[in-house]
Amino acid sequence: MCNIVLCWDRCFVECMSCFQCVEKMLVFVHVVTFLCFVAVRRVPPRFSIPPTSHEIMPGGSVNITCVAVGSPMPYVKWMLGAEDLTPEDDMPIGRNVLELNNVRESANYTCVAMSTLGVIEAFSEVTVKALPKPPGTPFVTETTATSVTLTWDSGNPEPVAHYIVQHKPKHSEGPFEEIDGVATTRYSVGGLSPYSDYEFRVIAVNNIGQGPPSEAVETRTGEQAPSSPPRSVQARMLSTTTMLIQWEEPEEANGQIRGYRVYYTMDPDQHINNWQKHNVDDSMLTTIANLTPEATYTVRVLAFTSVGDGPHSPEIQVKTQQGVPSQPNNFKAEPKSDTSIMLSWTPPRQDTIIRYELHYLEREDGQEQLVTFEPKTSYLLEDLKPNTMYQFRLAARSEHGLGASTAQTSAQTMETKPSAPPQDIKCTSPSSTSILISWQPPPVENQNGIITKYSIKYTTNGREDSSPGEILDIPPDTTQYLLEQLEKWTDYRIIMAAHTDVGPGPESSPILIRTDEDGMLATYNHSATLSAIHSSLADTLLHLSLTVVSRPLFQ
Repeated sequence: MCNIVLCWDRCFVECMSCFQCVEKMLVFVHVVTFLCFVAVRRVPPRFSIPPTSHEIMPGGSVNITCVAVGSPMPYVKWMLGAEDLTPEDDMPIGRNVLELNNVRESANYTCVAMSTLGVIEAFSEVTVKALPKPPGTPFVTETTATSVTLTWDSGNPEPVAHYIVQHKPKHSEGPFEEIDGVATTRYSVGGLSPYSDYEFRVIAVNNIGQGPPSEAVETRTGEQAPSSPPRSVQARMLSTTTMLIQWEEPEEANGQIRGYRVYYTMDPDQHINNWQKHNVDDSMLTTIANLTPEATYTVRVLAFTSVGDGPHSPEIQVKTQQGVPSQPNNFKAEPKSDTSIMLSWTPPRQDTIIRYELHYLEREDGQEQLVTFEPKTSYLLEDLKPNTMYQFRLAARSEHGLGASTAQTSAQTMETKPSAPPQDIKCTSPSSTSILISWQPPPVENQNGIITKYSIKYTTNGREDSSPGEILDIPPDTTQYLLEQLEKWTDYRIIMAAHTDVGPGPESSPILIRTDEDGMLATYNHSATLSAIHSSLADTLLHLSLTVVSRPLFQ
């Protein structure tokens, strides 16, 4: 019998062959011929590793892998739209890696796998990250005197990390101020000046960076009561009963000035609500009549907006005496050195002045002194005490008499070095290797400033081989110091000084002191009585009398 299985083992894939089975017999040979057909399984292409999408930075690089399988194995190529990126004569089988470098634009790439059984496609989206677009022009939804509330459209289809709100005064040439980290499309900008024009714009920020700014929007903040008084208030007499008062607009009006109120009185100590009041609408000067002759009036002026009243101007005085000068304006005092102060002012308008009279005193309890000088706009007052507060007032005199004095102003001379050393310096030797130094600050009138520290210099007296010692930066609130690790039974020379920020003052007179020596008794020239010594062993009260001599205890 022929073994057909053996024939099947000899078959090959996709072939058709004739096989002979030979059966050997004793007498004859029987040959059987078979026709063999073999069928093979065929698989269309599919993606085993499809391409993935990527996000890259501008100018970045990326490799995209695409793997397809099937039977027969498919060819794999890349395309960008209708453009073949893989050459026809170099098309790989099963796997193709697309290498992209210096990518500037986003695009969709197509991986194509093909065989005799079909063609399939897969897509990879390569997104180039970009800076955000400018947000929409902001809208002003609310204003107050010091804040503006803005809203805006994102202007970006992609998510935005946050926004930057920029603002600056409209006519400012400086840079925009920025408020970073704004998370929403609505924000209230505070800390603005009242009744002022501002520009606002918005910038979007993503993980790449910040984009261009939006179009700017302009708006004006709301009004507020003035925060400063009218400037340069002056008054002069037109007659013995009529006074002319004029001024300038406040520096910080905070709105449209609706008018002014002039307050005046002969008794400035009473509350200003009890002063006489004169309203002025659209002018910065006014006259007040029916005044009391030969009297001194105090005048103050305020401005008001639709919101409210501003602060009062500083007091000025005027005498109801025709022909006398008005009060000097802008009277200021500024220290120039530790012994001088510069005084400056603006002369009264339209007055003929023959001289000025300056009154000043040291502190509040000092004796007032008078200095006169020819007409000028400044005066350097010298020969003053250092670090001392002085008070000043100035009046102008004409041929008709002395005008009203300015309000009192004050200034303090600069610090200088102390002009005296610490006082009441005392030294004791509590042990054979130490000296205790105590002292008091220099007299107040000689400190010439704030005492910031003390210093001590010490050296052995009469010994050329010893090096001097110095203790610096002793705190100003300290009044004693212990010198330690000194030599026994040695004469020391002690000197002290006080310091201000300007420097050290004069040194004190040297103080000589000797440290004790171990094993020595102090020397006395009189008898010492030892009394009231209680024995713990026997309740006995001993009264002894002895003379103490300077003698070593151990020899």
